[in-house]
Amino acid sequence: MNKIPTIVIYITVAMLFMGVAPLPYGYYMLLRIVACVFFVWAFFITQEQNHKITPWLFGLLAIVFNPIIKIHFQKEFWAIIDATAAIVILVNKSKLIEKNIENNT
Repeated sequence: MNKIPTIVIYITVAMLFMGVAPLPYGYYMLLRIVACVFFVWAFFITQEQNHKITPWLFGLLAIVFNPIIKIHFQKEFWAIIDATAAIVILVNKSKLIEKNIENNT
């Protein structure tokens, strides 16, 4: 588990940015599932790479987006969360797609 495909990153980011718009409730349920799975995946990748803060940031976002125990916010606040989460992914993209290569010399 050493990387997330770039297309998955861009799809998740696009879905999060689209979440700012007023869309049907079903879209937001799908977004919760996609984002939660993505953030759990990103948590494990960054933890495996021994990052200190990034795994906890992704873990917190996984909790916020989890579809089972829903956290309810006003639509305006969700728009901020969606956009911020997308930016967090883009800022940390290099950590998510890099391969862990160890030198055994």
